[in-house]
Formats: sequence, structure tokens, C-alpha cells
Amino acid sequence: MLNAPTALAVSTAPLRATLQGYGIDFDALARRAGLDPSLLSRPNARYPAARIQRLWEFAAAECGDPLLGFKVGAITPPGVFHALGLGIVSSTSVLAALRRVERYSSVVSTNGRLTVVEHEGTVGLESRPGDMTIMPTTHCVDAMVVALCRLLEQCSGPSAIPARVVFMRPRAAPAETYRALLGCPVEFDGEHISILFDAEAAARPLLGGNSALAAEADRLAERYVAELTVDPTVARVRNLLLRAIQSGDVDQDGIARSLNQSPSTLQRRLRKAGTSYQDLLDATRRDLALDYLRQGRHSLADITFLVGFSDQANFTRAFRRWTGKSPRSYLS
Repeated sequence: MLNAPTALAVSTAPLRATLQGYGIDFDALARRAGLDPSLLSRPNARYPAARIQRLWEFAAAECGDPLLGFKVGAITPPGVFHALGLGIVSSTSVLAALRRVERYSSVVSTNGRLTVVEHEGTVGLESRPGDMTIMPTTHCVDAMVVALCRLLEQCSGPSAIPARVVFMRPRAAPAETYRALLGCPVEFDGEHISILFDAEAAARPLLGGNSALAAEADRLAERYVAELTVDPTVARVRNLLLRAIQSGDVDQDGIARSLNQSPSTLQRRLRKAGTSYQDLLDATRRDLALDYLRQGRHSLADITFLVGFSDQANFTRAFRRWTGKSPRSYLS
């Protein structure tokens, strides 16, 4: 889906390490979820949030551990947070770190946002869904909360231990288990996910803070967030391709006419956006093919037609180019 939420591919690396400890094949689960495991080695690569949640569902079913998310969060390093991680550990106060999370959480994930809230002597972060937010699994939320708490504690020491944490879900383990893992009271069935701190302690300056380094991290985060914005020409071409692919009428000149542009103008604008017409056509066909395969409701002959290929042999060759596998073996 165009402009659907995404998250850094590397954000699943701690899940991979945890599953390896259970003897579970992460790469196989990732492929079942429609994710390319090789992208974990690319710092700026992103996965669709919906497919990440599917991966978490598969992982939870495989290991059966109600504390899976807590274990993943506990081993999440600052680098998983990209430039935001550097900004957090360089912050001059817990409150400054919370403000950075509010401004730049989209670096890690655009699936909803975290906003700073203040009430009754506390200050903290609360979850806020967006119009296109994919509801995260309980384990994914657990991992995010624990990872963020551990990162803040690395930055600020004991002053960054929350006053309390609130989850939206029911409790699945003894209350003391959660308290021992997070070092604070934990509540369940809340209206929002909340990580709350004593307001006075959170505003206190930190001796280890580095405002210059934090400012540089902010600049890196701002540049990265700007790059996440979809170029309007790319968005319009992608929308037109989604409608045209089944008919097979994906001629570049025809798409340009639909946009009231000459083919050369369209080529120039796409090149400026860092892509090409053929790249967009391939990406759109690939995403559609993967979605149809995961649905399991269509034959390969049907999928060949639905993604705009004239024969199955050409589709299979293209699919191998996209994924390194044949359509039949991709989900096995």
C-alpha cells in the first residue's frame, strides 16, 4: 500500500538473535512474512510495518514464550535506533531524550508515533496511532518499551528508571516478573502505552550529556526523515501502475500522458527522485506478486496475469530476479 507505515529492517535484528537462541530459523520466518532477510545488513533499509507484525506473529507462535518481547528488548543495542539512538544517549536530560523520541521516532518506525505527556508530577511518552497505523502485536510492543527503557537508562542511569509503565494489553505473566524486568510498577489494560518518569528527575541535567553530539544526531535524523517522504511524481506513477498492471497497459508513454507530461519530463522527474519507470514497475509487480502468494488464494497462472505478465515463464524469471527464488519455492 502506497505510503503504508515502514520500519528499519535492522529493528528486527534483536528478534533474529533471540530466535536463534530458541533454535528457530529467523530467515525462514522472515521469508514467510514477505521480508528479505538480507536487508538486515543495510542500515537504511526498511520493511513494511504490516509484514514486520506478521513476522512477530510467526515468531510468537513458534517459540510460545509470553516474555519473547521482553527478551528481545533487553538485547536491543542503541544502533538499532539509527541516529535517534545517538541523540538519546547524548541528551543532556531524560526530558531532552524524550523530546527527541517524540520528534524523531519515525526514523525507527512510521507506524504510529510517541508523544510527550505531562500530568500529576510525571512526564513521559504515550503511544498515538496514525490514520494508517498497523496494530502492533503484544510482543512487538513489549520489545519496543523494554528497548527504549534500557536505552534511556544507558543515557541517564538510575534517574531514567520509569515511575511506571502502562500497557494496553492484559497481563500474561506474574506482576513481579514485569516489575523485575523493568525496575518499576507495571500496569495493564490502559488506554495508551505509557512510559512515565518523575518530572523533576527527568528535567535534571545529566553530567554525561553532550549537547553538540546530540545536535549532530538531530541533523542526521532530520535528513533521514526527509528522505522518507515519497516524491509526489513517484506516488502518482505508483498509483497509476497499480490500476494498469492487470490490463497489461503499462506503457511508459501512456502513463506520462495520464500525468499530462511528456515521457522525457517523466523520466527526468523520476531520475531526480532516485528511481526510474522500470524500477517502479518492477517494485509494484514484485509487491503484488508477494501479496498474492501469501494470500494463497490464486494459482501461479492467475498471479502471472494479475501482475501483468503474458506467460508464466517470464513471470518466474522476473520473480527469481526479484527474490532469488522461484514462486513455488519462495514460501516453502
